[in-house]
Amino acid sequence: MKKRILLLITIFITAFIFIHSSVPAVESTVESDAAYGILDGFASLLHLPNLFTAITIRKLAHFAEFAAFGFFLSATVRAYGASFKQEIFKILFFLLAVPVTDETIQFFPEGRSAQVSDVLLDFSGAVSGFLCIVLLYAIIAKHSKSKRNNK
Repeated sequence: MKKRILLLITIFITAFIFIHSSVPAVESTVESDAAYGILDGFASLLHLPNLFTAITIRKLAHFAEFAAFGFFLSATVRAYGASFKQEIFKILFFLLAVPVTDETIQFFPEGRSAQVSDVLLDFSGAVSGFLCIVLLYAIIAKHSKSKRNNK
């Protein structure tokens, strides 16, 4: 059951990424501007300067969604019993293939374009998500080992 849930989450995140890539530039800008407005309003309430711009928010969103993708893809692979060492090349392939596909999709909607810098940003986010899950599993393994040794 856990395996299927992780797989569904991974598929959902991938679909979310691809769907957002197929949105025309005008709609994408509206989303970014709305997020900027929320952060700006929040910063104003706290009497803080807003350190973000609409483009910064867009880049952070790319990084975050790909970090989630990397995290859940890696967790899914691990849930199906494969070790990270055994599957590292397959994992890295998908962590790169999805950003490349994402940018390829962006060729088609009106006003959008594909950028190599976005592939690098997205891949960096995906690898960060992968490293987070590897670290999490290492901590869990160490904690489990210390519990067994204390018995």
